Amino acid sequence: MIQTVEKIFREYFPIPEERKKTILLVEDEAIIALSETQRLKKNGFRVISAYSAEEAVQIATNDYTIDLVLMDIDLGREEDGTDAAVRILKTRDIPIVFLSSHIEPEIVEKTEKITSYGYVVKDSGETVLIASIKMAFKLYESHLRLKRSEESLKENQELLKATLRSIGDGVISTDELGNITDMNYVAETLTGWSRIDAIGEPIERVFKIVNAKTKRRMRNSVDVLIPKEKNMGLDNQALLISKSGSEHRVAESSAPIRSEKGYTIGSVLVFRDISKEYSLLENIKESETRFKTVANAAPVMIWVSGLDKKCNWFNQTWLNFTGRTMEQEFGDGWAEGVHPKDIEECIQIYSSHFDQREAFSMTYRLKNKNGDWRWIQDNGLPITNESGIFTGFIGSCVDITEAKEALETLAKDLHEREYLYTELQHRVKNSMSMISSIVEIEASRSSDAKLENTLENLVNRIHSVGNLYEMLSTSNNSHSVRLDRYIQKITENLLNAFKEKTKEISLQLDLNDLEIDVKSAIPLGLILNELVTNIFKYAFPKKQEGKISIRLFKEESWVNLVVSDNGVPFPKDFRTDYSPGLGLQLVNMLVDQLKGKIEWKLYGEKEVSIRFCNREEHSDQFTFIKS
Repeated sequence: MIQTVEKIFREYFPIPEERKKTILLVEDEAIIALSETQRLKKNGFRVISAYSAEEAVQIATNDYTIDLVLMDIDLGREEDGTDAAVRILKTRDIPIVFLSSHIEPEIVEKTEKITSYGYVVKDSGETVLIASIKMAFKLYESHLRLKRSEESLKENQELLKATLRSIGDGVISTDELGNITDMNYVAETLTGWSRIDAIGEPIERVFKIVNAKTKRRMRNSVDVLIPKEKNMGLDNQALLISKSGSEHRVAESSAPIRSEKGYTIGSVLVFRDISKEYSLLENIKESETRFKTVANAAPVMIWVSGLDKKCNWFNQTWLNFTGRTMEQEFGDGWAEGVHPKDIEECIQIYSSHFDQREAFSMTYRLKNKNGDWRWIQDNGLPITNESGIFTGFIGSCVDITEAKEALETLAKDLHEREYLYTELQHRVKNSMSMISSIVEIEASRSSDAKLENTLENLVNRIHSVGNLYEMLSTSNNSHSVRLDRYIQKITENLLNAFKEKTKEISLQLDLNDLEIDVKSAIPLGLILNELVTNIFKYAFPKKQEGKISIRLFKEESWVNLVVSDNGVPFPKDFRTDYSPGLGLQLVNMLVDQLKGKIEWKLYGEKEVSIRFCNREEHSDQFTFIKS
């Protein structure tokens, strides 16, 4: 058979029976105790028996399952039932019903002073006994409810007192007649009245307020509140005069206290000292007035916006420029004057920097009062208060139309100048190429070997200078040139010029990236041209194999150019300080021009080292460039 859910639930989760009330029966007569026990159990009570006062006290104070004590008075020993009841009640709050054969008034009166849960005369019958016990339980339940209510009321009163003590505002409560019933510590401090002295006094005597400007007496809000039952407050012109005569600027509000049925039974007044806030507000107003006065006299246009990104103030210079009113410019109204082609970028820059709390600078066209579009430089900055909290933006604008036009004209002139300079470099290069071509023609037609050699040297020198102008014409820098690249150009031209003699010669270049001014580059190029030309001509006769090495590097403040070869040695009569030919004289002269030093290694692998000092007036002459 299928069992119902309810049956299964009852089988596995039986509902517990209601706990039986437990009665401690205190009776020294065993037979009577047995009879009373059976009678109590028959009526659904659980019974525990005690036969002496001491036993009753021990059981009642230790067994908390006992719900009621049925106490006999005559216990036949030193201590009677009343003494035991007193001792039990010192430890436990429990209903005690006296069961006795005594009917003397003095005994009944004695039990009433101990407890008031009942007095039952023995042999009154089962009905009277059970009714008395049930009544005692009901009285005890009422007693517990009343006790809980009193404890709750006491807790609420303590909480209210703690709240009044901790609140930062002054609080005064009154009855329906406006007499003070309570006040907190803050109210005592501000009014100068102690709580004890103020209770019962009319509120207008304790809370005395006057107008801060006229010093005339003002009615407090409680005076007005009682007949109309409305919440009312005073503006910041209220000045509280304390009992000692000190003054406090206050802000206050009040509310009626109503009974459960809605009747007004009093009022509560809440007020606080706003002297510091008012003083700060006055200072802020004064600062704002001073700022606006200065800003209106400023020659630049100024705007201010709040946290909503909307502009809320413009100085008079702005209004004079646009010819519009403050109301027209408020919010986003100012954007109506921005050029249609500039407005999108203008708003985007403003919004993004506003969100990031970052300063910005932008230019846009703004229509002036004559309807002309003027270029504006707008610089915006975030505003923070004394606590560092962001409060908006402030911006200053300047008409840069003339400056912008002048800059555009200057840029145009500069572009033309750069074009002319490039053209000049190109023409110089072409002119030098033309000169070198003419000299080459003359050299090829000459029958004098010495003259031909001289003209060839001249061509190489012209090429050396021409290479420099070629580099300048193809670069964006007219003041300096890369020396490493210039050396590469010179050596390439020399290799082409002496290609018949250089087939067996290897050229090794070890050049650091180095930038040098044009004025110094020309003598360096000519020096290198002379040294390498002499090597090609004299170091490797009869197409002898060999190598030429050129190094460029920097040591501390010195720039080094080293040219070496492994060709035939210098002649025995070779002098480094004098030569009848132009080449060596030109090298020494150009080294002196650069204020440099030249060192010769005449034996073994020949080497010429030229050093240029990079300091003092030459500090900007050489600059190493990162590759």
